[in-house]
Amino acid sequence: MAFIEKQKHGAHTYYYLVKSFRVSPTKVKKVRIFLGPIVPPREKLQELLVEIEKKAPKPYSAEHLEVDLAEQLEDLRASAVIFKSFPEDAIPKDFVIRFTYNSNAIEGNPLTLRETALVLADKIAPQGTGTDSVIEAINGKDAWDFAQANRGQLSEAFVKKLQYHVTKNTACRIQGEYRDSQVGITGSEWRPPSPLHVPKQMKGMCAEYSKKRKKLHPIELAAWLHNRFVQIHPFTDGNGRTARLILNWILIKNRFPPVIIYVKNKQEYYSAIEAGDAGDNKPFANFLGRQLVGQYTLRSETER
Repeated sequence: MAFIEKQKHGAHTYYYLVKSFRVSPTKVKKVRIFLGPIVPPREKLQELLVEIEKKAPKPYSAEHLEVDLAEQLEDLRASAVIFKSFPEDAIPKDFVIRFTYNSNAIEGNPLTLRETALVLADKIAPQGTGTDSVIEAINGKDAWDFAQANRGQLSEAFVKKLQYHVTKNTACRIQGEYRDSQVGITGSEWRPPSPLHVPKQMKGMCAEYSKKRKKLHPIELAAWLHNRFVQIHPFTDGNGRTARLILNWILIKNRFPPVIIYVKNKQEYYSAIEAGDAGDNKPFANFLGRQLVGQYTLRSETER
């Protein structure tokens, strides 16, 4: 059975086309397609009914995600796939600015959100800001564009080039290649592998990803890869920013909208990573899922 559902987000009203699918003898699942602020004509709705049948998400088996959260995420994915030029038309136009600001701020970049917008949208370097801070903002957008242009699979070459875009023209000593010295992670007890072991571990990570992508729920896949990457810590700088770019690359590749890890959630983010260091990927998978659901259903949420 299909019907029109009305939802209020702040002062705005939006409509969804909803259809129920029986996924087991005792369970019915609703799939939603976003219609916008007005209900389209009957002819368009008929087209969308055909589309909803084609785009109904496959029943991913989620090992770590909470049941209700997994269902909300599938509703989110089902709504997102209607955008024919996904994700460009499915996300706010300032998304890359906000993503870049938050990802850089987590690593200590002092630019504010407004200053980041001046750099990326208006091509203006704010007075009194350091050169590296401005370059990191520009690099953030360049790296985002590079990642989203990759239609292939995960590879060492892709990861190295992505880190190069993150760190180019900065003080980072090694850009686009693995580190050649031992590193530590500030505030963490985790000790990354020796630089001699990094190439082998990165090759193994890419091979394991190829196997897991056919089995894991995409949110759990993104969470696992993020955690494994930061454990290896393959580069001298830019590991966190590169990890968050790869995470979003996986989400979009699996037709989920992209996510921002807000700097205000930095402590919860780090706690979830530490759980992953201890071998438990469940906290990070659920943290990531909650961020996605919150950002695309609570339109009033903003970051400072």
